[in-house]
Amino acid sequence: MPTLLAFALLVIVLYWLQRWISQHVQGIGILLFNSSNAGMALLWFVLLPGVLLHEASHWLMAKLLGVPTGRLRLTPTVQGKQVVLGSVEVKRTDPLRDSLVGLAPFLAGTLALLAIGYGVFDAAGLGLAWERGDWGGLLAQFVAAFRVDDAWLWLYLLVAVSNAMMPSPSDRESWRLVLIYLGVVAAVMLLFGWLPTLPASLVDALTGGLRTLTYAFSLALLIDLLFAAGLALVELLLSALRGGKVVYK
Repeated sequence: MPTLLAFALLVIVLYWLQRWISQHVQGIGILLFNSSNAGMALLWFVLLPGVLLHEASHWLMAKLLGVPTGRLRLTPTVQGKQVVLGSVEVKRTDPLRDSLVGLAPFLAGTLALLAIGYGVFDAAGLGLAWERGDWGGLLAQFVAAFRVDDAWLWLYLLVAVSNAMMPSPSDRESWRLVLIYLGVVAAVMLLFGWLPTLPASLVDALTGGLRTLTYAFSLALLIDLLFAAGLALVELLLSALRGGKVVYK
């Protein structure tokens, strides 16, 4: 349970930080070019690899589930009050398949974070140092991440993927019905004592898998925090030079 809670909190913090980063990248574009369209274009350019992964995962999941797809758009647009960096037309079917298609970017982004976190950086070492409270070791592991081959490319990809992997409001439209159904089923099983007791080996495997995910997401969060700090500094300097600031709603 503590591991599950830690992972859930990480996802929530990453979601909030993604929204902050998106707003302030656009803010920097507005300060530089005095245009909201330029801010939107800058955000699209910064997150382009993540946008490509996001839309490709929708398309691939739809194809795997036999859901018809239409035009794939990879240009930024404004829909209402929301900036849309890309889209793929997917026919509405049943709530389960719609939910899986909407969840696809998060699943694909998670796989990408795992691949980069463990294939390029030592995410496990960072996580273990954090759990032990070894702050010196944590700092050493974090600094070492900047010394791997093509470090800046991989760090950029971490930022782009982690800030484009969260499902959009349209992706989450069919989740409510599925979550209600699962909640009712779980409540009935709990009420009648039908919840199975999981073997200890399976619990250990699930806990280990969650810990692996938590380490990868923790690395992404650390890099995103560093990126956000850089954005804040750049925006502060541009605001001082321009004699004004962007007001976020």
